[in-house]
Amino acid sequence: MIASRPGDTMGGGSAVRSAVLPGALWAVALAFPFAAICALVYRFPVPFGGYAIGPTAMPRALVAVVFYGVLGGFPVLLVVGALGGAAAYALGRPDVGRIRRLTLAFSGLIALLGVGFLAILDKLIGPW
Repeated sequence: MIASRPGDTMGGGSAVRSAVLPGALWAVALAFPFAAICALVYRFPVPFGGYAIGPTAMPRALVAVVFYGVLGGFPVLLVVGALGGAAAYALGRPDVGRIRRLTLAFSGLIALLGVGFLAILDKLIGPW
C-alpha cells in the first residue's frame, strides 16, 4: 500500500507498481506538451509536411505525436517510462514524496529525449 504523506514509508510489491505505472503514463502524457514547445522554439517533424516551426505549428505537432506514437513511439515511451518509475522507486524509497518527484522528473526527461530525438533525427540519419 502506498503511503500518502511525504514522510511515510512504502512497503510491498504494490509500492513498486505504484511508481512504475505513473512513470509510464507520465512519459507518454508529457510528450504532447514537449512536442508543442519544441515546435514553438525549435522545430518538430510533421508527417507528410516537413518540419513545422512557430506558434501555428503547435497543434500540428500534437497530431504528429499521435501519429508517431501509433507507429511505435507510445510503447517505447511506456516501457522506458516504466523503467524510469522503477529507478525513481529504487532511488527515492522510503520517502513517497521523493519517489513521486523523481518519477515525474525521470518521465519528463524521457519524454524530452524522445521529442528531441525526433526534432534532430535528420541531422543523425540524413533528410527523410
